Amino acid sequence: MANERKPTPVEYLAQYCPGASSAFQSLRKAVIETGPLDPHTCELIALGAFATARAEAPFKTHAERLLKDGVAVEALRHAVLVTFAATTTFSEVVAALRWIDELTAKK
Repeated sequence: MANERKPTPVEYLAQYCPGASSAFQSLRKAVIETGPLDPHTCELIALGAFATARAEAPFKTHAERLLKDGVAVEALRHAVLVTFAATTTFSEVVAALRWIDELTAKK
């Protein structure tokens, strides 16, 4: 079963606490729909935040989602670079750029 798909974090949480998983999804949907930014822009902002936090797993989850939606890999890289020297250190930026390269190398 090497090709078996791992559940997403939200799916995994739902196994143990469906209400929390559903509430989280509703919260994210409400936040994205509240303002004038389109969903891809919101995801790119989240990507920058994950890079700053060195949160590799959620970074990759959201990056994969963006790539599947047809967002250019250059846009993902730009979202990371925009955080450089504002909130993100050199090593955090390089780490996030490597995560993008890891994802795109699999394709």
